Amino acid sequence: MSEEYNDNLFFNNQDRQRDFITGFSPTITLFVNRPSYQVNGGYSFTAELYERESRLNNALNRQSFLASGLYRATSGVTLTASDTYALNRNTNLVASQGFSTGRQESWSNTFGPGLTWQMTPRTSLSLGATYGLLRFKGAATDGAGTASDSDTYGLQSSLAHELTPRLTGTIGYGFTYLTEQGQENSTTHTPTLGVTYRLTPMLTGSVSGGPAITELGGETVVSPAATASLVQGLAFGSASARYARSVSAAGGFGGTTDTQSISGTLTLPTLRRGLLVVFDTTYNTAESVSSRQTQQVDVKALTLNLQVTYQIAAFTSVFGGYTFFQQRTTGSSSVQIDADQNRVRFGVQFGYPINFD
Repeated sequence: MSEEYNDNLFFNNQDRQRDFITGFSPTITLFVNRPSYQVNGGYSFTAELYERESRLNNALNRQSFLASGLYRATSGVTLTASDTYALNRNTNLVASQGFSTGRQESWSNTFGPGLTWQMTPRTSLSLGATYGLLRFKGAATDGAGTASDSDTYGLQSSLAHELTPRLTGTIGYGFTYLTEQGQENSTTHTPTLGVTYRLTPMLTGSVSGGPAITELGGETVVSPAATASLVQGLAFGSASARYARSVSAAGGFGGTTDTQSISGTLTLPTLRRGLLVVFDTTYNTAESVSSRQTQQVDVKALTLNLQVTYQIAAFTSVFGGYTFFQQRTTGSSSVQIDADQNRVRFGVQFGYPINFD
C-alpha cells in the first residue's frame, strides 16, 4: 500500500496538474532452484485512486511481469530465456530509453532466449536474440504528443577469451532490425571489440565499441557504438557507472536514432540492519541518425531516483522514495514535449514466504 504525490501528472509544463495517488499493489513471486535449472518469476498490478482526477481511477493502472529461466544442458552449455512485460500510464516508465510522450496507456514486452558455451576453461561463446514490442493505446491525455509504436528484433554474439587472470578480451557482432509506425524500417550491423579488466579485487572495468552501420531508406549511415562500465565493491555496498551508445528507437518518439545513455547507481545495504538505500541516476539522449528522416527526433531526459526501504518486522517493511524527471526537446524535433516532474512516494509492504520442498 502506498501514497504518492505527483506535481505534473500529465507531463505538461504549460498546465501542471498536481494530485495525490493512493495505490494498492498485490505481488506474487516464484523462485525455483535445482542443480540443473533455475526458474524465477513475478507478477504485480497496482490499483490507483486519485484525489483530484478521479476519472483516472483504475484497478489495473500499472502491471508488470518478469520471468527468467536457466537450464544447464551439459557441463559446458547453458540455455537461458527471459521475458519482461510492463503496462503503465507514465510512458517514460515503459520504454527502456526513459523518454516521455505524455500520459497515455502504453505497454512493452521483451523476450530474449540465449545460449552460453564454455568452449575451453578460458574461452566462451555467447549467443542471444531479443524481440521487443512497444505499444501506445488511444489518444494521449491532456495535450500530450502522439506516440509511435515500434518493434525491435535483435541478434547478439560474443566470443570471450581470458588473456590473463585479470584481463579478458571479447569480439562480438550485433544485428538490429527496427519497424516503426509511420516511419521507414532500418537495419543496423554492429561489430565490436572489447576488454574487461579487474583493476583491483573490488574494482572491475570494461569497454567495447565499434561502428554501427545503419541502412535506412536507401541510405547508409555509420555512427559510433560503445559500452563502458565500472563496478566498485564497497565495504558498505557497491557503486557502478555505465555509458552506452547504440542505434535504437527513442521510445514513443520512434525513429531510428543515435541513442546515448549515462547512468550511475549507489547501493547501500549495510548502513544499518534492515535498511536498504539505493540512489540511481540516468541521462539519456536520442537524435535521428539522418537529416533525411521525415520524422526528426532530438530529445534529452534526466531521471534521478532515491529509494529507501526499512524492515520493521519479520514480514513488514516501510519504504519511501523521490523521483525527479526532466525532459527537453529541441526545435528540430518533430514532436515537442518538455516536462519537469517530481514524485514523492511512501508506504508499507507486507510479504510472507511459502516454501515447497
